[in-house]
Amino acid sequence: MRLTDPDYIVRLKDINVRYTGFHAVKDVDLDIKRGEVIAIVGPSGAGKSTLLRTINMLETPHSGELSVGDFRFDVSKTLTAADLLKLRRATGMVFQSFNLFPHMTVERNISLPQMRVLGRSKAEANARTAQLLDRVKLADKAHSYPSRLSGGQQQRIAIARALALDPQVMLFDEPTSALDPELGLEVLAVMRELARDGMTMIVVTHEIAFAAEVADRVIVMANGAIIEQGTPDEVIRNPSSERTRQFFRAILDRQ
Repeated sequence: MRLTDPDYIVRLKDINVRYTGFHAVKDVDLDIKRGEVIAIVGPSGAGKSTLLRTINMLETPHSGELSVGDFRFDVSKTLTAADLLKLRRATGMVFQSFNLFPHMTVERNISLPQMRVLGRSKAEANARTAQLLDRVKLADKAHSYPSRLSGGQQQRIAIARALALDPQVMLFDEPTSALDPELGLEVLAVMRELARDGMTMIVVTHEIAFAAEVADRVIVMANGAIIEQGTPDEVIRNPSSERTRQFFRAILDRQ
């Protein structure tokens, strides 16, 4: 595999992540094209979030190679602050929890990272912030504090903050899991719009209907490994793996 292939924005080869007595991610190979939307699904403890966090080096793999945009990593390399900055500028991350600064207004939450990471002036950052708040339909909340917002609004602000750094790839780690279903729909609507606009997205999700509708490819993980992948029709509606069929049966039984 050539990690520099221009058709791909993310490339993983033989990625392994281990903790004491636990092999969290096992021999994962994954190539993601520019503009592709990937949904990662699977049972709890399957390694989904760990794999996602490895893509922006919040978790450091114990073996393997990783490429995101112009960033390259293998275990023989010593990571520098400049390397990590390059990677973090290429990837926007949205977590389960919103991680907004409670003492800052919405505008400040989104503008400050732009000034610190991209070197934008306050006026430039605020202008970009206004564009993004309009995009997530929260233009009237610029001077509000996070505590005055619903969970769905806070998560949309977190998405706007990630987009403000102009990433090449957006990473979502169960972005609706902390929200009730109605508020989750607000967040999923923003993500659908990003997908329509051609943003490369990797989404760890339990929202199977969203994966079926929006994803170009669904990846199923179990016990740290990818056990099946393909289009939503192939994986969700006609899975080939018995473990995948078991997983989707369990979801249907809960509904």
